[in-house]
Amino acid sequence: MKKIDDIEIAKMMLDVRKRSILDIAKEPVTVSKIAEELNEKQSRLYYHVKKLEEAGLLALVETRQHGNLIEKYYKRTETAGHRFELAESLLKEHHGTVMEEIMKLLQPGLKLLESELKKGKSDFEKQVNLMISLPTLTGKEWETSHGRMMKAIREEPVRVESFEDSSLPQLTEEELNKKSKYAYIMLSYRVEDAL
Repeated sequence: MKKIDDIEIAKMMLDVRKRSILDIAKEPVTVSKIAEELNEKQSRLYYHVKKLEEAGLLALVETRQHGNLIEKYYKRTETAGHRFELAESLLKEHHGTVMEEIMKLLQPGLKLLESELKKGKSDFEKQVNLMISLPTLTGKEWETSHGRMMKAIREEPVRVESFEDSSLPQLTEEELNKKSKYAYIMLSYRVEDAL
């Protein structure tokens, strides 16, 4: 997992449109193909592709000439891998900006949820879900549940018993055994529904 210590790179990695471009560019791809995949106009993507290239997250890997047209093929770089972690130094120095970017991800989903709730129907028309749980757990149980959630989100095999996450605080023996109330709030939504 890549540690990001540059706030501009972090903002790009937290931007839904730019992440979508990077996800599509796992293999060499043209802006035309990216536009097709995202159901967008090419003209709306050139700016984002240029910014990603300037940041070193997307690389021009091939150019093909077709008559008077030149096709450029881009591929995401290793830095732009699917998983990343924000460095402690970045969080400390730019915590306000990081929170703003996180809110940009939460707000569309919350607005979509509100819109669906206002309809008063039990079945939502859009793909949005909010799950809330308020269990009483020991610190150890909390760590285990966190590991299970991360395993599910990352869609990769992780042995929960050996799961380590540097973003979790190191709990003392007392904290590991003490029962406390925890709040779990999970919002999921389809990005296209929120646009």
